[in-house]
Amino acid sequence: MSLLGTAVTGLMAQQEALKTTGQNISNAGTPGYSRQEVVMESSNALFRGFGYIGQGVEVTTVRRVHDQFLTNQLRTDTSSFHDLQAYRENIEQVDRIMADSKTGLQPQMDRYFAALQGAADNPSYIPSRDVVLGEAQGLTDRFETLSRYMHAQNETLNGQMQVVTSQVNAISSGIAGLNEEIVSASGSASSAPPNDLLDKRDELVRQLSELVTVDVIEVDGTYNISIGTGQALVLGYSANTLEASASLQDPNRYGIRYQSSVESLDITDSIKGGQLGGMLDFRAQALDKAINSLGRIAVVFVQETNAQQKLGIDLEGAFGTDFFRDMNDPSKTGERVYAYSSNSLPNDRLFNVTFTDTGELSTSEYELRLPGPGSARYQVTRKDDGQIVQEGALSGGFPQTLSFDGLDVVLEGGTFQQGDTFTIAPLRFAARTMETLLKQPSEIALGFPIKAETSLSNLGSGYINQGTMLSRDSAAFAEDSQLSPPMIVKFLSPTRYSILDNTDPGNPVSLVPPQENIEFIPGSANTIFTSDPDETALSSWRARLPATPAIGMAGPSVDPLSNGINPERFNFFLTDPITGKETQLPTLSTLISASANEIATQVNRVEGVTARSYTEVQLTDFSNSGTPYNPDMPFEVWVDGYDLTSFIGSANQNTYMDGFPEEIPDAMNANFLADRINSHFDLAALGVHAKSDGDTLTIMDDNGNDILIEIRGDKPQGVITGASPLPASLPANINGAIDPGDSFMVSNGERWQFDALSGDTLGLLSNETGYNFDLNGPYVYQMYLPDGRKGTIELTGNLLDGDAVKAEIETKLNKLLDSTGQTKVFISETGYIDYQVYNQMAGQGNQNTSRMNIGGQVDLVMQDGVRLTTDPMAGSIFSDLPDALPTYMGFQFELGGRPESGDEFIISWNSDGVSDNRNALLLVGLETKETINNADGGLTFTESYSQTVAKIATLTSQAQIRSDSSRAVLEGSQAEINSVQGVNLDEEAARLIEFQAAYNANAKVIAIAQELFDSLLAAV
Repeated sequence: MSLLGTAVTGLMAQQEALKTTGQNISNAGTPGYSRQEVVMESSNALFRGFGYIGQGVEVTTVRRVHDQFLTNQLRTDTSSFHDLQAYRENIEQVDRIMADSKTGLQPQMDRYFAALQGAADNPSYIPSRDVVLGEAQGLTDRFETLSRYMHAQNETLNGQMQVVTSQVNAISSGIAGLNEEIVSASGSASSAPPNDLLDKRDELVRQLSELVTVDVIEVDGTYNISIGTGQALVLGYSANTLEASASLQDPNRYGIRYQSSVESLDITDSIKGGQLGGMLDFRAQALDKAINSLGRIAVVFVQETNAQQKLGIDLEGAFGTDFFRDMNDPSKTGERVYAYSSNSLPNDRLFNVTFTDTGELSTSEYELRLPGPGSARYQVTRKDDGQIVQEGALSGGFPQTLSFDGLDVVLEGGTFQQGDTFTIAPLRFAARTMETLLKQPSEIALGFPIKAETSLSNLGSGYINQGTMLSRDSAAFAEDSQLSPPMIVKFLSPTRYSILDNTDPGNPVSLVPPQENIEFIPGSANTIFTSDPDETALSSWRARLPATPAIGMAGPSVDPLSNGINPERFNFFLTDPITGKETQLPTLSTLISASANEIATQVNRVEGVTARSYTEVQLTDFSNSGTPYNPDMPFEVWVDGYDLTSFIGSANQNTYMDGFPEEIPDAMNANFLADRINSHFDLAALGVHAKSDGDTLTIMDDNGNDILIEIRGDKPQGVITGASPLPASLPANINGAIDPGDSFMVSNGERWQFDALSGDTLGLLSNETGYNFDLNGPYVYQMYLPDGRKGTIELTGNLLDGDAVKAEIETKLNKLLDSTGQTKVFISETGYIDYQVYNQMAGQGNQNTSRMNIGGQVDLVMQDGVRLTTDPMAGSIFSDLPDALPTYMGFQFELGGRPESGDEFIISWNSDGVSDNRNALLLVGLETKETINNADGGLTFTESYSQTVAKIATLTSQAQIRSDSSRAVLEGSQAEINSVQGVNLDEEAARLIEFQAAYNANAKVIAIAQELFDSLLAAV
C-alpha cells in the first residue's frame, strides 16, 4: 500500500475514535451507559523482498468498557438498599403515630385512669362519673384510630405491591425483548457487540433489582432471570408475570403470585430484597406485630375492665354490666379464622374463636393444618416461633374445641378435609371493634355488693376486712340485690370459728355444705372462703348416739366405749382436667370406733383432699333431784374423765384457771359446767371448750377426738298415772312428790332438714303460728334419719299454733326412729323445718355412773377433679351422703386480730353502697396490675404499650442505620463502577485532543504524499 493509503487508514481510524469519544461525551448522563472505546490494530504488512511493509491501521471493534463483577455487586447493593429503604419509609410512619403524644395510646389511657381515680375519691359525685365516661369513650376512639391507621397502612401496602408488580412485569417484558434484539444483532454479518442494547438490558436488570432480588444467568447472549426460589421471571425471549392479590393465607393481606404458562404459585414467603421484600418484611416484622400487640392490649383491657365492673354495684345497687362490648361477643368471634384459598371445596367450615385467659394471650397468629393421613389429624402452629401448640385428632362431632394460649377455637361445623389450612388471627381487629357501652354515669359500678360488720358485743380485738370480690358465678349471688344466704362468722373459741347461714338472725344454721369448726390463727390474717371455683366439700354424718348409756360400775371408768362410728372404706378418684382420664387414688380403710381425728389424719394423706374434724355434744334439759333421797346422791359430771363437779378451793390448786367457779350450785346447770370446762387446764390443752345459752351446754373438741360424758346422781322415779296408790294425806300434786332424779338430755348437735315433696306452706310456718294442713295439700316431707335411712311423713289437720305443729311432727318422727330417744323440731323464720335427736343420761341412785362416748364429724374439702365413694352403703358416717357441693362463694374476707369465744362478724349484701369505692379502687388498680403476657412474668397496660413502642422504635432506628449504611455501600459501588465504565469528561476531552492530533498527523502525511505525487508529476 502506498504512503497515501496508509495515511488514509490512519485518518479513518482516528475519525472513528473521535466519533466514539463524542458518543461517550454525549451519553455522560445517560443511566446505565458504559463508556466505549475503539479497538485498533495494525493492518497486515506486505512482504517486499527486503522485508514487510506496513499497510496502515484498521478498526476491529468498538469495545464496551464493562466489569461484570461490579455490575453484579451493584445489583445486589441496589436490591438491599431499596429493601431497607422501603422498610424504613413504612415503619417510620408507624413509629410516628404510636410514639406521638397526640396520637399515641398512653396519654389517653393516663387520662382515663386519672378520671377513674377522681371518681373513686368521691363515688357518689355524678360529674366525676361523667368524666370517666368521657375519657372511656376517648380511649375507645384512640384504640380505633390507631387500629384503623395501621389497617389503612396495610391497604396502602396492598396497593403499592400491585404497582410494584406491574413495574416488575413491564421491566421483565423489556428485558425479554432486549434479549431477542441482542441475539439478533450479535448474529448479524458484522458480529459486533450491540453495546447500547447491552447497556439498556443491564440498566433494566438494575431497575428490576430495585423492586426485587434477582438471580441473573447469561445463556447464549440472553439473560435468564429468576426470583424467589428459582421461579423464572425472564427465560430467553419470553417473560412471566407477578400478580399482587389476596394471599393464599389471608384475603386481607396481599401476597405475590407467580404466573407462567404452566403454573401459578404463591411465592410471597420466598420473595426477598427490593421494594417488594422491604414491604413484606415490614408487614411481617412490624405492622402485624404492632396491630396484634395493640389488639392484645385492647382485649385484655376490655375483658379485665368488664370483669371488674361486673363484680361491683352501681348507684342503684344493681350489679354492674359490661363497660365495653365483650370481646367474646358472638358478632366478633366468627370472624377470626381465614381459610386458605387452596382448601378443597365446599368452603363451608365454621369457627368461633373466644378468649378464655387473656393473661396467656400471645401476639402471634396461628396456622391450623390438617396434614393427614385422613381428615382427622390436626396441628396448630404458632407462627411467631413455629412451635406446635396443639395437635390431635378431630372427633368428627361438632362443636369441638381446641384450647391453647388463652384461646378456645371452636369448630362449629363443615367439611374438614386432608390438606385444609386456616389462619387464626384473634387479635387483628380487636382494637378497631372496641365499643363503649355504658351511657349513664350511674351505671359505673364503683362499690362492692358485699360488706362485713363487727358485732358491737364482741369482747376480743378481732377484726374483719371489707372483702374482695372474685366472681359472680356462685350460688351466693343467685338472687338479685341480695346475698344468698347472708352469713355470720361465730367464734367457738379464740382459735376456732364457724360460718353459718344467717337468713334467720335469731337462729343461724349450717351452710350447705357446712363450713364449721375452722382453725383460726390469732394475730395473723386468716382468709375465709376459697378462691378455687371448682373446690367441693362433703361433711360426714355425726357419730350416732348410743341407744342407751353404758353403766360404769362403782364410779367413773376407763373402760373403752363405742363412739358410734363403724368401719368404712374410702375410694378417692382423681380426674385429669386436660385428658379427662380418671385415676383411682390409694384406698383407705378405717377401724370400728375410730375417732373423727383418726379418720381425718388418714384422709389428709390423700392428694387433693383436706380433712378437718371436730366433735360436738349438747347437754340440755337439766333435771335436779327434787325430794331428797336417803341418802341423797350429789349430781356429778365428768367430761373425758375429768370431774367437773367436785369442790376445789382457789388456793394452791392447778386444775382450773383463775376466776373459775368454786361453789357447786344447788341445781346443776349449763352455765356452771361451761365455766368449769373453759377454765380447766387439761381440757383446754386437749382442745375442749364449751359454751352455754343458759339452757343448753355445747361441748366442742376442736381436734375431733371422742367426748366421753359421765353422770352420777339420783335416779329418776317414774311418773304415777291413773288412780293414786298413795294415802290421801299426801299433797294433792302427786307427781310433784315424785323425785325426778339427776339427768339431762344428750345430743350430738346434728340437725336434719325436711325437704318438701309436695305442698307449699308459702313461708307461713313459724314457731308461733299454726297452719291448716287440710288445705291445698297433701303436705309430704322427706328427711334423713339418724341411721342413714330416709323417712317420709305427711302432715294433716288444722294445727292452731307453732307448738301444735312441732308436737305433731315430733310424734310422727319418733315413730320412724329405730332406737330410743326423742326428737325436737325447729321451725325457722322462713318456714324451714329441721329436727334434732336427744337421748337421756341420768343418775343410777348409787355409785355407778351412766356413760356415753360420742364420736365426731369429718369435713372433707376436695380440689377440682376429686370425687369419693365409700362402702358399706349404709351404717357409716359417710354412707348415703348427698353429692359433694361447691364451697366457692365468689368472694373472700380476711379475719385477724385476737377474737374471743362468742365474737361474731356479719357478712351481708351492701344495700347502701353509694359511697363505697372498693370496686373503683380495683378498677384504678388495673392500671398497675400485671394482666398481660403471664408467660414472661406479666406486664401492665403501660408496660405492654411501651414495650411495643420501644420495639417499633428500635426497629425504626435499626432500619435507619441499615438504610443509611446500605446507601453508602450503594454509592460506593456506583462510584466504583463509574470509575471503571462510566464517562469521565476530562478524560474524554484529553482523548479528543489525542485523537485530533493523530487525525491531523495523518492528514499531514496525506498532504506530504500529495506533494510527493505532485513533484513526481512535475518531474515527468
